[in-house]
Amino acid sequence: MALSRGKEDDTSYISLCESIIYQQLAGKAAAAILLKFLKRYGKLKDESKAPLLDQENSGLDSGDFIFPSPELVATLDVAEMKAVGLGQRKAEYLKEVASKFNDGTLSDSMLASLPDEDVSKALVAIRGIGQWTADMFLMFHLKRANVLPTLDLAIRKAMCHHFGAKFGKNTPTHDEMVEMGRIWEPYRSVATWYMWQTMSTVTQEK
Repeated sequence: MALSRGKEDDTSYISLCESIIYQQLAGKAAAAILLKFLKRYGKLKDESKAPLLDQENSGLDSGDFIFPSPELVATLDVAEMKAVGLGQRKAEYLKEVASKFNDGTLSDSMLASLPDEDVSKALVAIRGIGQWTADMFLMFHLKRANVLPTLDLAIRKAMCHHFGAKFGKNTPTHDEMVEMGRIWEPYRSVATWYMWQTMSTVTQEK
């Protein structure tokens, strides 16, 4: 599975929306759906490229578009959103995230000011965002240095291999991983990256 790492100028809203689109999909499939979504609801940064919109192999990618605003996405029809390849639930999740940013419940400044634990609490309260997505947001968008994604299967396997621990359906537990990872504090995000490399996890850089 590919990880959507976003772009340097992405807002928290865009980062979370793209994470939802990428959930449980291979990188190419997710990128294709994102591009269809942007073609339908976004705006081109360079209007001179408008003739390319109707071409199947246009060469356009997500970086050519301005992501649709929270105000717009919050009002979209789920049935229409499904036409670009989104499932029912993902469409609903995108609308919920958009609503939170549109009504001010969430904002870039608020999320940036919160400690890691409080960011996680704020995000997992939103339908469609679990702890894994919250951890990826903390690591890749907010660039937090001390995140250990204990729900990530590759990290679980890599830590067992690294520390000589038993890997199973229910092991290691969250608490066991936290204890093993204490040696990496306060840079668990860096250790996580190296653990991914040992498991050959692919990241999608857009």
